[in-house]
Amino acid sequence: MGDVQAPDKRYYLSEVYPRLSLPLSDVYPLVRLDKAAGFHGLGSHPLLMLVALTGTGKTTTLACLGRVLGPSGMGVIPSRRELADWIALPMMQTLNGEETLPVADRPRRFAYTRSFARRVPGGMAAVFSWLYLADSFGDLVIAEGIRGENEIRHALTRFPAWQIVELTLDPLTRLRRLSERRDRFDRASGAADLSFLPCELREEAGALLAAGEIDAKAVAIMGAEVCNYGLFPFAAGDQFPNYHRISVDERSPDEVAWAVAEIVDAQS
Repeated sequence: MGDVQAPDKRYYLSEVYPRLSLPLSDVYPLVRLDKAAGFHGLGSHPLLMLVALTGTGKTTTLACLGRVLGPSGMGVIPSRRELADWIALPMMQTLNGEETLPVADRPRRFAYTRSFARRVPGGMAAVFSWLYLADSFGDLVIAEGIRGENEIRHALTRFPAWQIVELTLDPLTRLRRLSERRDRFDRASGAADLSFLPCELREEAGALLAAGEIDAKAVAIMGAEVCNYGLFPFAAGDQFPNYHRISVDERSPDEVAWAVAEIVDAQS
């Protein structure tokens, strides 16, 4: 919210950032990590942050939202995945005395971001607030990038200019979707351990696994994600006027996008 850098950001800029060759200014010319004239902190800028766990349909919704609202505000700031690659993962690798190398395996990435959140209050929500945005951009920023109660609560309480819109979908449907999609980023190894699911869902999930309707990779990814961000939506959302929840069950991506657009219109 202010321009005073948190100790962890100072550490990142002094000890980690110089070791990296980041394309930030080339890919996102309106964004920088250090304060400069003509830039303001993203924490004070109007932002709609779309929140969803893996397999909920966030990427598809964003694509539809771009058609509904127009391109302004989309792609202005880095995605969560990019900020994890550029900030959270290399910072934890540096602190661990490791080489700053790319990490593709999702459970390993979740482990790094979990460690990062233990060190940096707010985790990736805090990282988004480390960004500075050009004063020349006055429109609403539309992005995705925070997960779980810790990050959502941090954003809701620290950045009142942000609207948090969480998309929800039942876990078994998410497992089906995750098993069907062919995202090159969906890499995981390990046994198909269903213990992260509530007892009432495990038997059905086991039957789906045996029938080949879900796969071990999807189970491993979701199980690792649950360790960081839980399995269900932010329970305390009703306490915050800048939190909104949309169930995507039995809604098309276009219908979900229009529901998000109505939230944007109501805030205008």
